[in-house]
Order: sequence, then C-alpha cells, then structure tokens
Amino acid sequence: MALTAVCSAKRSPGATVTALAFTLSWARRVILAECDPAGGDIAAGFLREVPLADRGLARLGAALRRRRLAEDLWNQLVDLAPANGTALTRLVLPGLIEPAQARTWADQYDSREPSGWEQLAQLFRSLESGTSGYDVIADCGRLTAPYPPTPLLAAADVVLLVARPDLPSIRAAAVALPGLQRTATGPVGLVLVGDGAYSSAECAAQLHVPVVATLPHDPGAAAVLSNGGEHHRGRLLRAAARAEAPVWRLVTAGRAAGDERAAAQVEARGVRSVG
Repeated sequence: MALTAVCSAKRSPGATVTALAFTLSWARRVILAECDPAGGDIAAGFLREVPLADRGLARLGAALRRRRLAEDLWNQLVDLAPANGTALTRLVLPGLIEPAQARTWADQYDSREPSGWEQLAQLFRSLESGTSGYDVIADCGRLTAPYPPTPLLAAADVVLLVARPDLPSIRAAAVALPGLQRTATGPVGLVLVGDGAYSSAECAAQLHVPVVATLPHDPGAAAVLSNGGEHHRGRLLRAAARAEAPVWRLVTAGRAAGDERAAAQVEARGVRSVG
C-alpha cells in the first residue's frame, strides 16, 4: 500500500476533485485524507447531505496532545459508499474547517516530538504494514498556503502535481517544481486536468516530469464531486480509473530507486568502517 500526495502550485486546477475521483474509481482500498491547510471542501460539497457529526481532521487535532492519533483516526473517517454493500473500501477524513486550524498540525507541542503533520505522515505510512491494507491519498492543497503539510509531501511514495495544460498553470508548476522535488523523497508526476493549449508531451517536456494522468473536461461530473449529488461512472471517473496503473508504476519505480540508494549508503558505510 502507498501514500500518494496530491497538490497544486496555485490557482485552482482541481486537486480536490482529482483526489476524490481517484478515491472513487481506484480498485484498491483507499482513505482520502483532506490535508489542505486552507481548509477542506468535501464536507460542504460532495458530502453535504451526509451527517458527519464534526468528524474530520479538525476534531482529530485533539488527539495530538493526548497521543492518541492512531487510535482516534478510525473514529474520524466517513464511509464514501455506505449503501453499496462494500466493506469500508473508500473512506474519507474530512478536512479542516478554517485555515487557522492548520497551525495545530504545523506546531510542535513538545520539542521532543514531531509536529502534527509529521505524526500524520508517519501514521499514514504505517497503514501499509497493518492488517487494514489501505492506501492513503492525501489532498495537500496549494503549495503556497500557510502551514503547509510538507512532511506529507516528503513521506509520500509519489507526489502528483495537478495542473491545467495552459500557460498560467504550467508556468506556476514550473516555479513550484524545484522546491517540490527537493522536498519529495519519492517521484513527482503530473496530472493534467481539462483542455488547454499544450499537449501532454509538451507539458512533460517543458516541466521535465512524467504526465501520469490526463483527466477530461467533464463539467457535470466535476460539479457532482465539488457540490454533491449522484455520481455516475462517466468520462472523468473512467479516466481516473485508468490513472491507477501508471501511478503504481511510478510508486514501484520510486521504491526500487529508494532501495538502491539505501543499499549504496549501507555499502558506503561499510567501506568507511573497514578503511
């Protein structure tokens, strides 16, 4: 299982809709975690008809001081498909109610312990070795927001930068990518949303990162994922489903490269100790 971080440079290319489309269409068991420091959108949008009882990242913040993050996480998750007979295969952790709450996750209450974002990143990574077997898709929002979830980007098996294939969005992505690549330990891929002046090949060549997925302009499906309503497996969700395989190829390649780096470091330490 893997941790996938979804983010955007600036503007509004549709990172949350992209993350939600992946969650609803991928075959694997998925937890969508809304970690946008600017605040979550799913509770007031896609889940607006669902009684949430204040569940979500804002309520989970209280678990940091009690050191109960791992235990309390499961009480804050919402089933995205409660009526389809599946056994909790698609869950969501609704996001913050207001941007000021992001400071809770960026601060360190105890200098001996990691920040809230770091603890959350460790928890999401630990789900891989547990019996639950969930992937986590973390919607990290815009990279320019205050109190960003940088540890989630650093811990992710793959980081997906969402952009539109037009000049303003690609230019913003080009500015953001160097910093993002310094932060991320896993590979970075591009998700293109909607129509624009540039092809996938042109965007990949300009930004020097692979295009992992292209999602079509589908206003009806995007409106449902943004504002709620009955969703059908239309063009957007079909394209999102096709993205699962290339995302996993990038995860696999990144893990192989990480194993090679780790082996080289061990070998280098052994040579130094012998010398």
